[in-house]
Amino acid sequence: MRYQSLRRIKKQAIAAMLLAALCMGTGLLILHREFMTPMTPVPAKQPLKGEVTASAAPVQTAVSGIAPIRRHIVVQGETLSGIAEQYHIDVATIMGANENAGEILQVGQELLILPDKGVIHTVRSGDTLWDIAHRYEADLTAICLANGKINQDDTITEGEQLFIPGGRRPLRQLQPASRSQGIRFAWPVQGEISSPFGYRWGQLHAGIDIANDAGTPVRAALAGRVIYSGWYGGYGKTVILEHGQGYTTLYGHLSQTAVDQKRYIETGELVGYMGSTGRSTGPHLHFEVRINDVPINPIQALP
Repeated sequence: MRYQSLRRIKKQAIAAMLLAALCMGTGLLILHREFMTPMTPVPAKQPLKGEVTASAAPVQTAVSGIAPIRRHIVVQGETLSGIAEQYHIDVATIMGANENAGEILQVGQELLILPDKGVIHTVRSGDTLWDIAHRYEADLTAICLANGKINQDDTITEGEQLFIPGGRRPLRQLQPASRSQGIRFAWPVQGEISSPFGYRWGQLHAGIDIANDAGTPVRAALAGRVIYSGWYGGYGKTVILEHGQGYTTLYGHLSQTAVDQKRYIETGELVGYMGSTGRSTGPHLHFEVRINDVPINPIQALP
């Protein structure tokens, strides 16, 4: 009887050992399968249209804490406003980083694409970080952070390119070219100048009035971004465009606007229709050109 009990206990122990081994083997098999299952490959990020990757064309600019500066090669059919929209920046930022960037782009032209609003400065002999911040009306701490500098006394070398967050080109670089040098602006509408730029009745008339029939199409004098579209006090229905490098244009007394705010438009694109809204004595377009919000005579900026 005792012998049979021992045999039974021994059989139960062997069965338990076999069961444990089986379970362990199954677990190992599951783990083995889990770790051996190939991972789904992550597709490589595709570059934007015309973008050149950093490895293909590195930019010699140290930028820390923000996205890197990129290069863009212009391809057939691209425009400045389209490229700006592609990279989620504005035209002013592209023009601030590329002094030779104009309304007309050339296929194969190379553009620096900044990670945020600002400009690129190439260090000249005698430059200091404080001087650069003052020149561009920018924050010194932001410049140091964006370019991996410890403080304003950190070393900068001649020829080094610095990203100036929020920087603006000095006013002296923004004056419109003479007629002999060529002007970027186009006439926004056809008609007769009924009132010139200048003082009248003791107040500055900050633009020119161009008269024509009500409903005459009014078009953008230069590619840019719509920063205002709607009723604008005595100007009535108005559109204001930002073109970069401090330039803006204003189109007032419209009977109807044709563009929405934050939209990028091209030179010659419809912005509205001539009217007589606001303080107006008859159908005409009140057209202004400003540099850093200071009005200039539009005739100086038109062909």
